[in-house]
Amino acid sequence: MSWKEPILDWRTKYKTLDEYYDNEYPSKYFEFSKYERQIDPTDSIEDVNDYTPEMQQREMLKCAISFTYWCHKYVKITHPTRGLLPFILFKYQKRCIEEYEKHRYNILSKFRQGGLTTVTTIWCLWRCLFKLDETIMVVSKSDREAIAAGEIVKRALEELPIWMQPEMSKNNDHQKIFMDTGCKLFFYTPEAARGRSITYLILDEAAFVPQMDKHWKAMFPTLSNGGHCICISTVNGVGNWYYDVFQGAKRKSGLGSDFNVIELDYNNHPDYDDPEWVRSMRAQLGEKGWLQEVMRDFLGAGESYIPPEIIAKYTNQVKDIRPLRKLFGKWNNLDEVAEASTDRTINIEEWERGALWIWREPIDGREYIIGVDGAEGMGEENDNSCFEVIDQVTCEQVAEFYSNECPSHEFSQILAMVGKTYNNAMIVVESQSTGLTIIDKLQHEFFYDNLFESPASGKRIQIGVKTSQSSRNKFLESMQTRMLNDSIAVRSPRLVKELKGFIWNTQGKKAEAAKGFHDDAIMALCFALYARDQRVRQVPAGYSVGQEEPELTESFRAEIMAQVKDELSRQAPDDWLDPDMRDMQSILDMMETDYTPVAPSTVIKRPHHQLLREFGWSLILFIPNMLHHFQETMTNLGGSLLS
Repeated sequence: MSWKEPILDWRTKYKTLDEYYDNEYPSKYFEFSKYERQIDPTDSIEDVNDYTPEMQQREMLKCAISFTYWCHKYVKITHPTRGLLPFILFKYQKRCIEEYEKHRYNILSKFRQGGLTTVTTIWCLWRCLFKLDETIMVVSKSDREAIAAGEIVKRALEELPIWMQPEMSKNNDHQKIFMDTGCKLFFYTPEAARGRSITYLILDEAAFVPQMDKHWKAMFPTLSNGGHCICISTVNGVGNWYYDVFQGAKRKSGLGSDFNVIELDYNNHPDYDDPEWVRSMRAQLGEKGWLQEVMRDFLGAGESYIPPEIIAKYTNQVKDIRPLRKLFGKWNNLDEVAEASTDRTINIEEWERGALWIWREPIDGREYIIGVDGAEGMGEENDNSCFEVIDQVTCEQVAEFYSNECPSHEFSQILAMVGKTYNNAMIVVESQSTGLTIIDKLQHEFFYDNLFESPASGKRIQIGVKTSQSSRNKFLESMQTRMLNDSIAVRSPRLVKELKGFIWNTQGKKAEAAKGFHDDAIMALCFALYARDQRVRQVPAGYSVGQEEPELTESFRAEIMAQVKDELSRQAPDDWLDPDMRDMQSILDMMETDYTPVAPSTVIKRPHHQLLREFGWSLILFIPNMLHHFQETMTNLGGSLLS
């Protein structure tokens, strides 16, 4: 709002008012019209009350034309720490007013304590003073909030000069009726808005109003005669009316398609554009509170499956990462096109479309895994056909296909070709529903031979993976563990968007996508990571690992493993672990060299031992006493059999 108290004795420091405004109000946050620059901050209310009739008439005309001029010169608001101040608008607040007057329906996504309720309520008062026969209703989530909004108007009216104060027939907590202009200004809860014909409907903190979807159905007919609606709120998770309308407005389809989106960032406010304020507020709100109330992130309205601080880290990482290439533009996800068209930072004419994003080209000799989650239908209301390509060694996300427009047959063709391109990558498909069709096409039409196999009942082998409640948890844990350990390189903003809405449902006792979110990229990534983990687990004990296979020792190098080792060793007796075996690094160093046995007698010779050694397979016992015990047992057993 006014940011700071004006310098009442400005002439001692500046020669002109232009110089005063240029130096005291940074252009990053403020801009003033020609008439605003003529406002003298030293003018008192007594001076203004003494204006001649000609001056009063001239001022009324200026105020009727310009809301910002009227605010700057005549409106006073109460600041919680600085007292009564002139209401000088920030740039972002002026932008909101311009949008209000340009569009019939507006929805705001705002940061906490941005003064948007105040500026909108004062704008309603201005309309009642200078427009004719309008009915405006400000709807709040409770009667207490409704009365508080009315108090803003009450205080502003009291501070107006005598010759500007209106004649009113009602002026109570809930109703302000202006006799001069015939305008009415009401402050109520949603129930009171039914059955009235309204010029402007202001929905304050709509994301926090219980059963707002039902209230909207009752209130919307009140706007049928050309009424306007302004929806103001900080975000409050997903799956509520405000979220649905906001997403519909971004997509320009479904509920909210008629709304204009206004997004406001905290660094547009001079008090908040400060690292110390960010540090303090982040500490007070916690990571999830910071993301929702300040960063305006629609986090799931439950416990996030992935901790908010990790999601925040990924959000910051991926926004600066650009794909090397974007391919198959005609299958671009419809939601992305709609969002790009409403994003002020994007030139939609130059925006590059593509369903397939490639961050790293295939490397000769490297092995890759592709996790696949196919969709049953097409269109913006359906899930996405998605596959994730990861580097088997580094767990880096190197490519991603994501589309709710691509037909199943073409999706299978693209999948097969990308798999061949990435060194005949192993493809992991869910062997249910659409996945069965994809597997059939890969096998019998495209003759793809590197498909993940999982054990089925008996000795049968099943192509792909089957998802049940128990196996789904296992797949999800593969992803969750790597994200917690920071042992996966995430590249996709589409994946991060899904993570924000992926929650632990405490009632259903399961992880799932919140209402309005998808989990297609999540499940595709989980399948790839699960297959990768299964491949590692199938390596026999004693397999000789060299520098070319670092993934087999990666789990020991994860930060969490180091923390576990340190915790187990803390305050432990000296002989709790064999000193030679306590240091995991010594084992890793031994595993990463061309292995030479500890002693010649510790290698067990097997049939075709030399041939197996050439393929890297060796059975190793690290403790000589174990070999001695084994040989002694076999001798005794042989003697017993002979007797």
